[in-house]
Amino acid sequence: MDFYKKLIIKILESSSLAENSKILKKLKLGYDLSQAERRELEELIDNII
Repeated sequence: MDFYKKLIIKILESSSLAENSKILKKLKLGYDLSQAERRELEELIDNII
């Protein structure tokens, strides 16, 4: 699971859409995301792709 988390962080860091995102900050600090934050993360990734 750590591999995927690191991969998501790397993708978010390289995107101008998510570079200042609170979701990215939480992921980097190792916090678990709430269900609403997971949906927000999914939307961010959809916008990047």
